[in-house]
Amino acid sequence: MKNSAQFLYRFRGWILGIFAILLWLFPHSEKWIPASSILLALVGIFIRIEARRVIGNHSRGKEIAAPKLITWGIYSRVRHPLYLSNICICYAFTLFHLGWQIATFIFAGMVTLFVNFLADSEEKFLQNQFGNDYLAWAEKTPKFIPKRKRNAEENETKSPAIRSIFSAICSDVWTWIWLLFYTLLLLVRRNLELPIF
Repeated sequence: MKNSAQFLYRFRGWILGIFAILLWLFPHSEKWIPASSILLALVGIFIRIEARRVIGNHSRGKEIAAPKLITWGIYSRVRHPLYLSNICICYAFTLFHLGWQIATFIFAGMVTLFVNFLADSEEKFLQNQFGNDYLAWAEKTPKFIPKRKRNAEENETKSPAIRSIFSAICSDVWTWIWLLFYTLLLLVRRNLELPIF
């Protein structure tokens, strides 16, 4: 199980890329684009920028690593904001391309299961690395869906230096390039009505 988790973590970008190719090959929906897809994309981008403001570059590696347990900023609201961002953006692309249909829920379900498995693997690693500190943080911090209200103790979390929004965006430049490239691919597929299937 440990080896499969490391394999999936190492190739997580490639696996999400396979989902993207499968989605692109699937026939697109009607001409209209659901507003919910644009809203989900914006939420995913916002969450990603906020996560990059507080986390270092270690999350870009091929191995699960965490030099310190980050519990401030957006990490005081959810334990996995980068994975939540991935989910939102994947849902956005799926809705953008397929609209509201059964296939949308199948693609969304596959992505959710994969990302949830990655999050669970990372949590096992963090628990081994940080022990009770991790357990205390995980007990009061939801996995993906933020709490509506934080209590006074959670609001007092001291935040170390946080990157600027510009710096956070620049630290993820390749992600933005790939997202833009994939958006253009979906637009070309939609406008040319390429008969894949």
